[in-house]
Amino acid sequence: MSSQMNQLFDNIHKLPQIPEVIRTLITQLSDPHAEMLDIAKNVEKEQVIALKILRLVNSAHFGLSRKVASIDEATVLLGLGQLKTLVIASGIVSSVPQLENFDVRKFWNNCFRTSAYAKWIAEQANLSGDIAYTAGLLGNLGNILIHMSFPSKANEINQHVKAGHSSRSVFERTCLGFTNQDVCAELCRRWKFPGELIDAIQHSGEPLSFDQPSDIACALHLAQVISDAVDNNKDQEEILGLLPLPVAEKIGLSETFFRSKLSDVLAIESKLAGLAD
Repeated sequence: MSSQMNQLFDNIHKLPQIPEVIRTLITQLSDPHAEMLDIAKNVEKEQVIALKILRLVNSAHFGLSRKVASIDEATVLLGLGQLKTLVIASGIVSSVPQLENFDVRKFWNNCFRTSAYAKWIAEQANLSGDIAYTAGLLGNLGNILIHMSFPSKANEINQHVKAGHSSRSVFERTCLGFTNQDVCAELCRRWKFPGELIDAIQHSGEPLSFDQPSDIACALHLAQVISDAVDNNKDQEEILGLLPLPVAEKIGLSETFFRSKLSDVLAIESKLAGLAD
């Protein structure tokens, strides 16, 4: 780890901590035999997470026909796959502090949208949708830590990127000596997350700059480009023009594919917006 990034972590007196039930769930993403029912029982012991999930599933985002009173009931109505998504998302959101002069709701809504897009794109390329989804939720946490440690530089980076002068990763490296993805990957190492997830996050800013880029990083990079374009009110043709086709081709997806499927991607709803409140 670079001395500059060491300084970032040294400047943060209290790093975000991830609840144990979330750590367990994320380490089991690649395990088809993981026992989700046991995890569902453990979620009920994490009151903050359980309340967030119940509030969300009872909101208009899900449109259920009756009120859900317990995590077990949510499991029956939504299925284990949907519950897993909600548990991971709510646990990650709960681990991150509120910050002054930082639009946390906009940040999380971008993450929720990016993760939903990443899951869809990964599955089209026969990659793990669960890992892509989780990488999408986690992938920009480095921005939070940069803001916590170097708030003035973080604002400078945001203004530079907003003005369209260069990509975020390029300017972060120029300004800080490391990127948001580098910071997030180091945080995930400290949280003892799986290497496949860490690589996907670390490579996602500039995937083709790595000798052996993670395929999931390519899916996440494409999802982030689309999600950022949505934030900036770009239309479909503009989004297609922004897509880095060599990254798409690395995972077997062509320009023709995105021309025919982009509307499907944009129609995806994360249903997680309530978690950011």
